[in-house]
Order: sequence, then C-alpha cells, then structure tokens
Amino acid sequence: MLSGCSKTGSRQNSRTVYQQNRIVIWTSCREFAQYIELFNRQHSDNSAILVYKENPALSLPPAKDENPPDIIVGSWLRTDSPQKNFKSLSYLFDTKKLTSDIFYPQLLDSGKRKKVQYLLPVSFNLPAIIFSTENRELIPDSYVLNLQQIRETASAFNEKNKNGAYTKIGFTPLGNNDFLYLTAKMKGADFHEEKGEIVWNSQKLLNAVTLMHEWVNTENTSAQVEEDFTFKYLFMPYYRQVSSGRTLFAYTTSDNLFKILKEQDINVDYRWVVEGKSIFIEDSCAMMGIYKGAANEVGATEFITWFFQSENQKKILETKESMHLETDLFGIAGGFSSLRDVTEHILPVYYNQLLANLPPSQMLTVPQKLPARWESYRSAVVEPYIQAAVTLPVGEHAPSLRDYEKEWRKKVFD
Repeated sequence: MLSGCSKTGSRQNSRTVYQQNRIVIWTSCREFAQYIELFNRQHSDNSAILVYKENPALSLPPAKDENPPDIIVGSWLRTDSPQKNFKSLSYLFDTKKLTSDIFYPQLLDSGKRKKVQYLLPVSFNLPAIIFSTENRELIPDSYVLNLQQIRETASAFNEKNKNGAYTKIGFTPLGNNDFLYLTAKMKGADFHEEKGEIVWNSQKLLNAVTLMHEWVNTENTSAQVEEDFTFKYLFMPYYRQVSSGRTLFAYTTSDNLFKILKEQDINVDYRWVVEGKSIFIEDSCAMMGIYKGAANEVGATEFITWFFQSENQKKILETKESMHLETDLFGIAGGFSSLRDVTEHILPVYYNQLLANLPPSQMLTVPQKLPARWESYRSAVVEPYIQAAVTLPVGEHAPSLRDYEKEWRKKVFD
C-alpha cells in the first residue's frame, strides 16, 4: 500500500512539476514556435509551449475552462488600464535582468503606464516608398521622402501619348488604401481609443482628405483617370509596377519589402516615408507581457530575459537562415527588432539592403493606443471613407467620417 501511494504521489508530483515548469505563450506570430524550440533546447528546467491566437488581445481574459497564458505576445495589447491584464515588469530592470538602453527608448516607453512598465516592445514596421534602381537619379533624397517630395517627383515622371492618354503616372495615391490612411495619420488625424470609443481629429482628417483630393485631381487629372490607368497598367504586384516603368513609386511596408527582397532578385530601392521629423511606426507593432494570472511567473521571467538578449536573437536569425524557409517572416517576429543592436548591426547581415538605409532611431514615432478590433474597423470604415472622399468629383463635399460610420453600421447591423 505504501508502495502504491508512493507511485501515485510520484505521478502527481511529476505532473505538478511539469505544469509548474511549463511556460504557456499566447501569440499570433507562428514563428515564435521556432524561438520556443531554441529556448527549450537551451533550458532543461523550463519548457515553453505555443498557443496560437489570431488576435491575443481579443482572447483576454481567458475562458473559464482554458489554461491561462504566462506570456502574451501580439498587437493591440496597449490599453489605458494594462494592469487589468498584465503584471508589472519593472522588476526586470530593478534586478538588472534587462537594461533599458538596449531598446529603442520611445518603443519601451510605449509599454508604460504611469511610469510602470507593463509591456515590452518586440518588433515594429515602417512605411516605405519603393522605386526601380534605374530611376535612382530622379529621387531627391538619399534616405527619406516626405509627401510633397513624393508628389512633385511623381508628377514630373508623368507622360502622355499624342492622344492625351497617360502612358506613365509617377504615383497613384488611390491605388493603395494603406497609403491614404498613412497620409491621414501623418497629417494628425490622431485615431485613438478614448473611453471605449474610437475618436479622431475631424479637422485634421478633413485636411488630409483635401490634400489627397487635390493631389489626384491636379497631378493625375482625376480619380477616374487614375483608376483607368491602374486597371490597364498596374495589375501586377507592387514591386513589378515600378520595374515595369509605368510608374515611378509604389507604397509598401518594411515587412513586405524585405521579405520580397530576400526571396527575389529585383532591382528596387526604397526610402522611408516621413512627415516633418517623424517616421510613423505601423499600428500593429508587437508587444510582450506577463499575464496577470500567470501560473509560471518564474518561467515567464526566464523566457523574457532570454528573448531580449542580442545574442539569442542573432541565433534566431542564424537558425532561420539555415532552414531556408520561404514562409519566413521578415526579421524578428515579422519586423525590425525592438533591440537597437539587433536592428542596426545584426539584421543588415541577413538583409543587405538595410546597410544603405537603416531606420533613423530619432525619427521613429510610436502609434497611438488602439482597440483590439482596430484593423477590421480601419479596413471596413476608415479606409473606404477616405477612398470615397478623395474620389468625389471636384466641388462635391464628403460626409464626415462619423456620418459614414453611422451609414456603415446601418448596413451591417440593421
């Protein structure tokens, strides 16, 4: 009997120890499976597992019958009350497990609430304009381009045939909703969450719409002309558009750009898109935190401390390179690493095009806190509104975004 009790107790203790040592990581980034595998090979006392969540922020708090996470990694985790879901991480710096100077400071600060560190930045992406290397001499700046420079340089590239039809249009703003949204963002539309609602600066949004409307109608004749040109000539992927010679510029983001440059031999160059002295980081920048109800805070601390070491992120990149996976994401977790040393010294080894134009750290501008459903709202409401407003015939006035939102809700919910 004693022997039987001993075996039962041994199995229970073994299971308890396993549960205590297991680090549960919720993330939308499948590539974390590779990071976890590397961590597990190096740590026999703690074992991490990945639980995929398409949008981790929407899964909080966990369902009653669900094992809670220890670590959460994803977008949209920044809120006005992060303490509801996350433990303070200030102890990581107090105990010297991490030092603040390894991070981009503005990114690190974005994870704070009232000077308390609740989230750590993982990765980020930036807006970029690409062009064929054959047209490099036409580009006015070696590193960045603002909207006015894009507009003037693109307009000078336009060409018409003897019948007055465009054979080249330097840039078609209406051809990319992401670019229209970026323009609104750079011009101060200031979309953010306030008391559970999405709010914005209506006048600044109107100014951005007016700017785009004038651009399209002054430089490219009209929205209809742009649309016809795009349909006729720009039906290929964005990087082929510029190499075709039909257009000078195309808009993209760093994650898409460097993934393509890694996979394909194409002669394109790029510039970061700026407004004033700011490069606006993409809204979906990834953050990491320890869940308030974590069962294994010790293990979570160990994983976080391991992950935010330059030599370990270097090993992650080395492993990716050796595997030659075509589905690999750019960089670390699909973007530039929040660790300056990794982005500035290690990533360029694997993405050679970065050597000529690294993101200038002092210009990086962190996005506003936005709700977990922001991407769906942006694609369903904000971008169609801007597209419709810019497409209006000259002399007609667009409704407000709030009115547009009301009409959208009627269609969806009525």
